[in-house]
Formats: sequence, structure tokens, C-alpha cells
Amino acid sequence: MNGIDKARAVADGLRKETEAEKKESEQTKALIVNDLKSIQENEALAKMYSDSAQVGAENLAGELPLLKVHSVGRSESILADGSEPTDGYFFYKPTQEQFESIRCHVLTISKGFKAKGLEGGKAEVFNQILSGIILDGKEMKPFMMYMTGLKLAPMWEFGKEIAKYTRVKPMGIPIFTLTVKLTTERVKNSFGKSWIVKFEVEKNDGGNPVLVGDPGEFQYLRDAVDGIEGVIENVILQKEIKPQDAQPVPAKEVKSVEPALPGGEGVNEISF
Repeated sequence: MNGIDKARAVADGLRKETEAEKKESEQTKALIVNDLKSIQENEALAKMYSDSAQVGAENLAGELPLLKVHSVGRSESILADGSEPTDGYFFYKPTQEQFESIRCHVLTISKGFKAKGLEGGKAEVFNQILSGIILDGKEMKPFMMYMTGLKLAPMWEFGKEIAKYTRVKPMGIPIFTLTVKLTTERVKNSFGKSWIVKFEVEKNDGGNPVLVGDPGEFQYLRDAVDGIEGVIENVILQKEIKPQDAQPVPAKEVKSVEPALPGGEGVNEISF
């Protein structure tokens, strides 16, 4: 079974699971409609139900599928066997495994926002969240990665590069259909050296981007975009520091301004 067949098998399986879940969900809804009628007739009680729908269920979705670049002496990640990841390797938290490089489909890149403590830090920093699907053999693993500091510029350059595909006429290419290779590189900064993520669009022998060719896999990825955007929106809602919450910074401590982002607040505003 070649790579395309494997992807098709995974996509077909996921589509069948989705269809079964949809059918089960519709049956469940039908069963509870009658029970809800009496509640809906009570305006005050109905509002209480609506306002409290998610109370107690905030963590049912499980832990976020975080992907990080391990930095010896700074990161606290531990592999499944108890050892420390290799310096500069990608660490995938859900399975506690590492990757020297990653082939993936990028699903979306969030708007920019300020937050603190997203990866153990205390300082308020500018963030964007990169999300995608890792292509690892037979598995497709969803991931989210916080992009800050020096990691932002290569991601913005990637956004500019893929614009020539996503905006092409007469038919644009969605970002999630591109196959992208992620690698790391250690670069100098004002505190020494740190790891950045580099992006490379995979191309065929003709120099054209390698695209998703199976309708089932396309639909799975398209649905995944909607799902992960909802998760990201919730993360930002919880973590973002609003202007009224931010601590004032004395003028003498202001050394630079936030770089302007291409196309607005976030890279996903470019219309990939």
C-alpha cells in the first residue's frame, strides 16, 4: 500500500466515523427534543440551561495537542521512555515523542494576540498559533504550536510564499492542501541562541506543490480546519491579555514596537 492509498484509507475511515457520529447525534437529538419542550416553555429555566451549557465540561475535549521545539536547559519536555528530547527536535506532547523534522498539512494560523505563560514563561509576549496535521506513517496527528519571538518572521515569510498558490487564478489552492516540511534552525538573539521553525513547501519533479488528490482526505482536512479554529478561538479567549488587563510599562522600558503583520492582525488575515 503506497502513501496515497494509506491516506485514502485513513480519510475513508474518518469519513465513515464522522457519518456514524452524525447519525447517532441526530438520533440523540430526536430523543431529547420532547424532554426539552417543558424546559423551553419556562423562559427563566431555559435561559439558565443555555447560560450553563458548558459548565463542568470545559476539560472534556482533553489536553491540547501541543507541538514544541525542545531547547536543552529551557524546556521541560520528557519523552515516553523518560529521557530528554534531543536539542532542537520537535516534541509532540500527546504521545511524548520527538521528530527531527515534520511533514504536515498546515490548517490555519491564528490572529496575533498577547498572552503570558503559554509555555511556562511569565512575560507578556505576542503570539500566534500555528495548527496542522502531522503526516506520520499511517497516522494523521493534529497539532498546535505557539509561535513567538524569532519564530514569527519565518512563518510570516511562509505566508507570503504560499500566497502565490492560494491566490492563483482561476482556482486558488487552499493552504491545507499543501504538503509542508518543518525543520528547525538555531539562530542568534539578544540572549544568546534560540531555535526557530523553517517552512518548506514540498514540490514534485515539475517544481509544482504536492497537493491532496483524494476527495475524502480533502474533506477531512477541510472539516479539521473548522474544528481546530474553534479550539484556537477558545484558547485565545482564555489566554489573551486585553488592553484593560495589561500592566502599564514605564516609558524608559519601552525599547521597540511590535512589528507590523502582513495583511492585518494575523497571518490568516492574508486570505491564503
